[in-house]
Amino acid sequence: MGRIPCILALVLTFAASTRSLAQNQPANSPRPNLVEVRFGDGSIVRMTLLEENLEVQTRYGKLTIPVNEIRRVEFGLHVPPEMNQQITQSIKRLGSDVYKERDSASKDLVQVGHFAFPSLRKASKSGDQEVRYRAVSVIKQISERVPAEVLRLNDYDLIQTTEFTVTGKVIPARLKARSPHFGEIALKLSELRTLSVKQQGGKQDLNVDAAKYGSALDQWCDTGVLVDAGQRVIITGDGQVDLWPQTPGQYMAAPKGYNTAGKGGQFLAGSLIAKVGENGKAFFVGERYDGTISGEGRLFLQIVPSPWNNASLGQFRVRIQTEPGTLGGR
Repeated sequence: MGRIPCILALVLTFAASTRSLAQNQPANSPRPNLVEVRFGDGSIVRMTLLEENLEVQTRYGKLTIPVNEIRRVEFGLHVPPEMNQQITQSIKRLGSDVYKERDSASKDLVQVGHFAFPSLRKASKSGDQEVRYRAVSVIKQISERVPAEVLRLNDYDLIQTTEFTVTGKVIPARLKARSPHFGEIALKLSELRTLSVKQQGGKQDLNVDAAKYGSALDQWCDTGVLVDAGQRVIITGDGQVDLWPQTPGQYMAAPKGYNTAGKGGQFLAGSLIAKVGENGKAFFVGERYDGTISGEGRLFLQIVPSPWNNASLGQFRVRIQTEPGTLGGR
């Protein structure tokens, strides 16, 4: 079986195993941190991350970030610990008085590949002419073998949380995870490109107040629900709001909206709409929305304001149901 079919078979089998585990899991047990991992070779696999927190070294000190508050990690260059000393010694040997030592060091660095790139760049500015010459030569050889995007990896990681993005270095060099096929495994950060924490799905009920979230175009209700791209979301709404409370009961709207356009003109007045993310595109919910989300982030709701520049009154009772994010949602 070829590499791609093998990966596909692994992913499909894991998806089935994940569903089975979710069904058999006690309701009061903590939810596992399901993650989607992209490796340096381009393969994508979903597994359970066994770490509860990620330690991140930043320029301002060490941060401890709960995994369930992380959305995505973009990994920069992580040199395997066992290679650090080898690279340092090989760089030093580039300036050896013995030709065979210099030549051997150059070959060793070419074999190490992109992991040696940062050290080689520094060596290419060395005051030692021989070191400088050989470093430039090795850089050229590695550049011919390694994809440009790998050579451009940052020397830091980007950790996107539910609130903000952290720039730093994830430590230690390995993360504990569980695969249904191999049991507990150690993920080497040097082999990872991205890690996305998948949303588990669930149900939430809330009331959307028209006076607060239905009287101006910039008033949105932050539901606190996080959704992934490719995740199925079901939103239902019921109730009534009064679009002209000055004469109560005359201009009442259900979640599907009144028979005239609301402020902004895109949706019917009084209709229930939603968006994903602060800058997401608004979409119609009405009495029921059942669809797959194309964006990712927090889910916001709004009642379309009255076209008559007045505050509306009343509220919609809303239920939000989310299913676990699908593989390949990104």
